[in-house]
Amino acid sequence: MTTTTESPETTTATTTEPTWEEQFAQLKDRYPKVREPILVALHILTQSPDIELDDAKAQADVLGTRITAASVNAARRLLEQQDEGRITRPTPTRSRRGPRSTAAPAVHGAAETEALIRGMVAKIESQGSAEAEGLRKTIRKAIAMLEAAL
Repeated sequence: MTTTTESPETTTATTTEPTWEEQFAQLKDRYPKVREPILVALHILTQSPDIELDDAKAQADVLGTRITAASVNAARRLLEQQDEGRITRPTPTRSRRGPRSTAAPAVHGAAETEALIRGMVAKIESQGSAEAEGLRKTIRKAIAMLEAAL
């Protein structure tokens, strides 16, 4: 933030940098799903991009956070994505499916339902009859073979 104080003799410009807490809050708002150590590393890398890992760790300790090489690498990837323009404000994505239909599912008429049920019962009875007749035939053959053997 820049404030300008004017007096009849001189004009003075004072620049007030945002505090660490304000900067961290801005980073959290911008990257809501990124962990704190990565955000701290991101802040450190934006301040000095060519910083060594040990120096970055020391600065993070001063800020009260422990960072690792993985945190710094993740922060570098975020910066690269930001430079390439791949990171933007998250926007809600729309569903690829269309809206759900609120219409009730089609209901068969009573006559159609009864016809379906009667057809299914007839099919089951015919299968049962065929199986029973097959069993009777097999039993008759077995009885005939036993009679022949005696």
